[in-house]
Amino acid sequence: MCVVIAAPAVRAAMGYHLCCMISRLPAPGARLFVPEHFVCEDYNAQVTRYKLPRKGWGKSFVYCNPLWAWRRFREIAAMRPDLLHLFNSEGYPSSYWWIRWARTRLGIPTVVSVHDPEPHPGNPLSALLHRTGLKTIRQSLHVHIFSECFQPLCKQWGFREEQIFVIPLCTDVSNFTQYRFPEVPKENLALFFGRLEAYKGIPVLLDAAPYVRGRLRIAIAGPGRLPPSILQRIHAAPDLFELHNRFLHESEVSRLFHRASVCVMPYVQATQSSVPWVATAFGVPVVATATGGLAAQVEQCNGILVPPNNPQALAEGMLQAVGRHVVFPEAWDPCLIASQYQQMYQQILNSCEVAR
Repeated sequence: MCVVIAAPAVRAAMGYHLCCMISRLPAPGARLFVPEHFVCEDYNAQVTRYKLPRKGWGKSFVYCNPLWAWRRFREIAAMRPDLLHLFNSEGYPSSYWWIRWARTRLGIPTVVSVHDPEPHPGNPLSALLHRTGLKTIRQSLHVHIFSECFQPLCKQWGFREEQIFVIPLCTDVSNFTQYRFPEVPKENLALFFGRLEAYKGIPVLLDAAPYVRGRLRIAIAGPGRLPPSILQRIHAAPDLFELHNRFLHESEVSRLFHRASVCVMPYVQATQSSVPWVATAFGVPVVATATGGLAAQVEQCNGILVPPNNPQALAEGMLQAVGRHVVFPEAWDPCLIASQYQQMYQQILNSCEVAR
């Protein structure tokens, strides 16, 4: 069995997930087809890397260039795959061509892993990529999602039950936990960590802050552009907020989780996230809104769920979460998740053999 995993988008969280999964796949594992910046020190099997422009517009150009996509596809074909697995990034035009050509020119089955079955609100680029991504997904013979709650949506896309695979997210938390700061004391601190985007509910968190004044401070940490009105509110209340509005090294993230008493996720819409994994690894309880696949993740780690867009409920949840027992569920075992990928590959190939 030769499975080629093509993963054009492997920065940050999705890179952690891919490395966590691929390094634990049972032998003979799989072959990776990834951009040159992807590094997974625990994976020693075959990896084919391709060059990408450093500028964002340059990357967009090559992923929209059919000639570039065809040259990369020839590299995929040279690996003589029995199955092509497109890991995320279904919104790139090149991904659509790769899936189409794998079926029409190589005659092999395909599966697409879809991290965001629904586009996140407040992000026009996300909506545009979602429209392109739907064409790629529907071109595939199979689809993989990370949360059961999206199975009905997959059926709306035209997939039958046996064509849908649900395998949860996993994250290599050792990237963060390898940095330990025993000298850092625990504080009455609620930590929001991750890219700052519209759907993640920062305004709701700011509205909740006055309800916890004097009992909790709130740290907001991650890259992204905040509107001036939001920045003004944060800077106007230094007794309530601290802001780290930039990309943080894993050691800096570790230090923040050492300080935090609760991890807060006020999302107004969600699919699933690696943040509960990281928080749980540090023994920090999670409070989050009950939306998308995130809700099941929070329940599994014994976190607290609150309704979306409800600042008072969010504040009450943050206070209740402090000191709460944290559970790292067996279902999150990376070896178990890797074996589920292996089973998915085998099941797809077996079904195709029967069809022939």
